[in-house]
Amino acid sequence: MKADLADLISKNTFLSEEQLAEALSYFKQVTAKKNELLLEEGMVADKLFFISKGCLRLSYGNDSTRFMAFENTFLTSIVSFISRKPAPEYIQAVEISELLVITHHDFFRLRERIPGWDKIYIYILEYGLTVINSKLSSLLTQNAAERYRNLLINNPELIQRLSNANLAAYLNISPETLSRLKSHM
Repeated sequence: MKADLADLISKNTFLSEEQLAEALSYFKQVTAKKNELLLEEGMVADKLFFISKGCLRLSYGNDSTRFMAFENTFLTSIVSFISRKPAPEYIQAVEISELLVITHHDFFRLRERIPGWDKIYIYILEYGLTVINSKLSSLLTQNAAERYRNLLINNPELIQRLSNANLAAYLNISPETLSRLKSHM
């Protein structure tokens, strides 16, 4: 289960075998049930999740999905994780998910102990920034049909794996609009 995480770390920084083993030792295996809340609004995000299998949703309530994270992706409420302030969002398992979890304390301990770990931190921040920018850009410049068409082209697995309610929330459209779009494409 930790092999994918080890590969991702190795692709983004150089760590000795001992450093890699130490870093991986801080990650604990957790299985999240479908619909299980891993972070609730108002809590401080104290965990960073690496998804080995499954899907997690970062959302503002049930209607506004900010991000859907799948295999080999990190997820947390990043502003809360960094600032130690209450999160404005939820993290929920969309399907049964196998996760590797590290606490805020342990993540930042690794930054102190292993100089190369900062490159993993930068990787997570850059990935999050590009995802947020891409999502905001699509919401501001594309209509519902264009967003759905781009999803069909670029992320067809989302359409296969997500319920219509989750897919509509991800696209920031109503379930009725999603049904109309599906029937016309």
